[in-house]
Parts: sequence; structure tokens; C-alpha cells
Amino acid sequence: MRRGYADTDEGQMYYVEAGDGPPLVLLHPSPQSSRVYWRLIPRLAAQFRVVAFDTLGFGRSDPLPDGITMPRLGRATGDAMTALGIDRSHLFGFHTGNKIATAIASQSPDRVGRLVLCGQTHSLIADQASRIAAFGPITDRYFESKEAQDTSASDAVAYKQWADEIFTDFERLWWDDRAIKEFGHTPELRRYLSARIMDLLEAKPSAAAIYAANFDFDFEAALKQVSAPTLIIEVASEAEAHLGAQADRLAASMQNGVAAMIEEGDREVLEMRPDEIFDLLSNFLASGKT
Repeated sequence: MRRGYADTDEGQMYYVEAGDGPPLVLLHPSPQSSRVYWRLIPRLAAQFRVVAFDTLGFGRSDPLPDGITMPRLGRATGDAMTALGIDRSHLFGFHTGNKIATAIASQSPDRVGRLVLCGQTHSLIADQASRIAAFGPITDRYFESKEAQDTSASDAVAYKQWADEIFTDFERLWWDDRAIKEFGHTPELRRYLSARIMDLLEAKPSAAAIYAANFDFDFEAALKQVSAPTLIIEVASEAEAHLGAQADRLAASMQNGVAAMIEEGDREVLEMRPDEIFDLLSNFLASGKT
């Protein structure tokens, strides 16, 4: 595994890289980092030159610039690809990553071989207003937290609120029965939990801003501009069944889209069910060249 920093016009982006072959760039969900791909990268590296970036403001990359937008993050990622000598690449994006990948594919089509957009149902709603409404139960707390800290009576009060939220998240993650069942009491469990906790700490200053950029992004219009062959992977769950399936709708609205479904999934699918993601991704990319 190779690691380093790539210069962009918006700041330095951290990356991990492994393997040889056609380039494949992985873009992570919020509020996480490239650490989320720790189980997928070794599998993919047998076929591809895999590069997983930390989005600006997350992981080990530079802070998120003021007023950031998805198109700017797309251009920054393009700068980082150029710095690594990658002119053209397949792209895989999960949640926030699927918006950044769409921004790249819509504004720089010559740089994209094949595109894979993955996410839970709420993340794949094209209509802006409907997507924001679906995100509400998930993201409201980030906006409420930022407002409460910004309007706190003192720095001490703001600090206590930050600490209370962080430790609540830590407790929820650290005693995650499903993770214990998946990994057992092994170094892999500690690696998974440590990555989640580090990501939360590093993402705290950027969470509200990245979701604001997501909500501002005209996902529907950008998708219609994408000419690259595209696979939409919907991670469906009973909890989001009321939103209606989205992958087929997205694929039908695009110039060259197809859809796939992972049933009974959630946001931990990248870490908990990497073999299913790997099979869908590698099979789709196998017929495409950069």
C-alpha cells in the first residue's frame, strides 16, 4: 500500500494506492474517509490501480474550503488525479462520493472510463427537494449541532456540547454488536472501530458544510450530462422502503445507465459486505477500458 498527498487548487488531498492495471478512483461517504475502503482495496488491487482519496475536510486531507460545492470538489479530485499521473480513470463513489464522482463525470467526461454510483436509497434520489427531505432524519443533527455551538454562550459551553456528542457517538460505535459478530474480538474489530472513531473526530468541523454542498448540488441535471457507462448500485433497506426504489429511475434518466440492488443493506455495506460490492463493481468494470 502506497500513501501520500496530492496537490490541488483547493488544498492537499491524502490518498492510499495499491495495485497495477486500469486506474480506479474510490470516493468515500461522509462523515468518513478512505479508511472505509480497507477491506475492498486489497480485493480490487488484484485487477486495478486503486486510488482512494480523502475528500477535503475529511480524513488526513486539508480542511474543507469555505463555500465549497460539489463541482469544486470534483475539480479538486481531478487535480489530484493529474498529480498522480492519472489522465483517465474508472470512478466509484458512495454517498457523498457518488455526488463528487457525478460532478467529475458531468464536467470532465474525457477523464472518466466507467462510473459506479453507490448508496442507500436516500442518497440516490435525483430531485433536490425530495433528497433533502429524505436526508433530514440523518443530517439534521449536524446542522443543529453547528448552530448550537456557533450560538453558545461561551467557548466552554460549546466545547462541552462537542465533547458530549463525540462521546455519545464513541459509545454507540464501540459496543456495536453487529461489528463484534462480523469481526469477532480480533485486530480487525479494533481496526474497524478505530477507523470509525478517527473519521468522526476528523470530520466534525466539516460535516454540516459537506451536507450543505450535497443539498445544493443539482444531482438530477448533472446525471443527465454524464455520457460514461454508469452502474447505479442501490443499497436498499426496510427502513427506507417508503422512499421507493431509485436505481432504476436514475439509470433510465441517464444516457448509458444500468441498475443493481443490494437488499437489506445499510451504510456499513462497504465494510460489512465487501464481497458483494466487489463482485458488482469488478464485473461492471471488466468490460470497460480507460
